[in-house]
Amino acid sequence: MLLNSGYTNKGGTSLHRQSGAILVMFTLGIFAIVAMSALALDGGHMLLSKGRLQNAVDAAALNAAKELQEGATLFEARQAAYSILLQNLSFNENGELNSSVSLSSPDYNSTQVTPRLKIEFSELPDPFNPVLTEGTRYVRVKVEDVSLSNFLADILDFNKVIRASAVAGRSQDLACVNKVLPLLVCGKVGSTAETNYGLADGLHLMKRGANQPSTNGSGNFQLISLDGDSGGGDLRDAFSGNYSPDQCVSKGTVATTLPGNKVGPAAQGMNTRFADWGEAGTNNEDNPRDFNICEGTPVTIEEVQAVDDGGNLMFDDKGKPVMQTAIDPTSIAGAYRWTDYDAANHSETPVACATTDDENAIALRRELEVIVGICDPDAGGTYDVSILGTACFFLTQKVGKTGQDSYIVGEFLKTCSNSGQASLDPDYVGDSSTIVLYWDPDSPDS
Repeated sequence: MLLNSGYTNKGGTSLHRQSGAILVMFTLGIFAIVAMSALALDGGHMLLSKGRLQNAVDAAALNAAKELQEGATLFEARQAAYSILLQNLSFNENGELNSSVSLSSPDYNSTQVTPRLKIEFSELPDPFNPVLTEGTRYVRVKVEDVSLSNFLADILDFNKVIRASAVAGRSQDLACVNKVLPLLVCGKVGSTAETNYGLADGLHLMKRGANQPSTNGSGNFQLISLDGDSGGGDLRDAFSGNYSPDQCVSKGTVATTLPGNKVGPAAQGMNTRFADWGEAGTNNEDNPRDFNICEGTPVTIEEVQAVDDGGNLMFDDKGKPVMQTAIDPTSIAGAYRWTDYDAANHSETPVACATTDDENAIALRRELEVIVGICDPDAGGTYDVSILGTACFFLTQKVGKTGQDSYIVGEFLKTCSNSGQASLDPDYVGDSSTIVLYWDPDSPDS
């Protein structure tokens, strides 16, 4: 019995010590599991929120840069960045960010727009040196010190705080562009984008109507065949904005004229920008309208004697005056201009024709990029045109639906926002650019 009693005491002591060690290890294991869960859950939440905030800031910077390219003031650019940021953070999935960022009571006259939102401007994207000079092209949007709620991170005494910033602005001028309408505007031989191809400011006749003399040859109405397009359906699609992404137009390339007036397709496609649908299957989803469809007094045309690049009246080989179709200068006073369009688009109380509830509407649909080339008044039918480049015009009014009224009038704007291939030459001067995001050293995720 003594032997049995001693055996029991020794065994009991050993089991007691083992159970204590197991309890400590179990506790440490539970803590490690909870800690790993906290890292996974709160880390994932932090990463997701950071990505959403970065996307919202990217969009805000791009919107502000777009406004700057269109001539907005710093005040207006801050307002544009704020509005798109507020819009994106208002989505349900961004509710936590929206409450944390606190975008109430913005001050558009200050770099610090709200306590957590800062908007700066620079002459260059890199280095980004903040300035307060009107006319700057690059913008940086910062959102800082955004606190997030914790799930399990409190046990690690860890507070989740995120930030995001983005720099945006115009790209290097595009060496070739792929959003081009198949319209030909006649430029001067030897001219370049730097000299605006010899084009004067103001209104231009971008397509003539039936039975009207032309400077680009008999049977031609200033239409161009791009990417093999030839039929009326192709032309309608192009005029409605369904560009070919494979077509990249650049200086020095050659395009082919497209003879014929193409009255129906031209009007059916172009007028979708003015919410004129229904013909040939056009609709507001595939062929969206512009937000602003305002028009002024219609611009009319007249027949005048052509002049050469030196301003001299032109005559043919038989001594007869060379006639061309031009805009009647007495009809332009009431035309709806780009300045009217831009002012209406920035108005807090726009007129009815400058706003819409159509969710498919797109801003700047009336901004057109067209080909500038060397026209040959002595050529007839199909012939090759040497391309000088592309130029931007504002569509002033609807296109008429009858032969003689099917002319297109546009206001020369010099530059457009577009897409294509940017030049690698830092000194290259073109007439188109796009808005891009630049790497921001302050934000590795930018």
